[in-house]
Amino acid sequence: MSTEQYEQSRTCDNCGFEETRLLNELSAAFEETRVWGEPCPKCGSTCFGESCSTPALSRSILEVWASNDELYFSQQDEDLVIASKDNLELILEFLDYSSTDIWKRRVLASALYVLWYNAYPKTSNVVGFTFVYEAPTSCESNSTLEEYEDELDLLSSEESNFCSFQQVSPEHFYDEEFALKVASEINKRVPLFIEIGAEKASEFGETLWYLSNYVRNAFEKYAVQKHS
Repeated sequence: MSTEQYEQSRTCDNCGFEETRLLNELSAAFEETRVWGEPCPKCGSTCFGESCSTPALSRSILEVWASNDELYFSQQDEDLVIASKDNLELILEFLDYSSTDIWKRRVLASALYVLWYNAYPKTSNVVGFTFVYEAPTSCESNSTLEEYEDELDLLSSEESNFCSFQQVSPEHFYDEEFALKVASEINKRVPLFIEIGAEKASEFGETLWYLSNYVRNAFEKYAVQKHS
């Protein structure tokens, strides 16, 4: 496990008091271990704005996550959090481990499909943005995407023509070679997807449509043969 520490900060919504603490790799990795439940030491409020740096996915982190059904990288869209090209080999490794919790295997199966879906030109709907600075002193270079989205109208006005915000074509993110590699790995594991009930993976009680559609035909064919 890495010895690197990760900064977590919060600001009290009531009185504005600011606090910072350092977390180790495992504590920073999961929502549950990042919980900062103590009230504000200045006014006692429990309402805060928080931010926390998080570590990249690693084998040591996945080993803990894969065997604990109460730990999440994110309770919303966890598959999207995991679905990075750099994580492909780790996804495959822990997906194939029979010791990985079945719900976590379903998340990994979903992340694998997300990787293919986003990279394949015929299905990818990834949209990217970039900033073009004509005069760096006129705009804050460390401003976030959300801040610029909020100020998009202002940035497009004549008075703010020093800094522009433009959308990048989705083609910039296409990687058909990588998509074919992921598709090959998915096709090798269709029986595994059926075995772990990957089509039952859900979020907010709804079936993950892309996984369900992918294995539906194979699963229904398997179910018919099994009960015939």
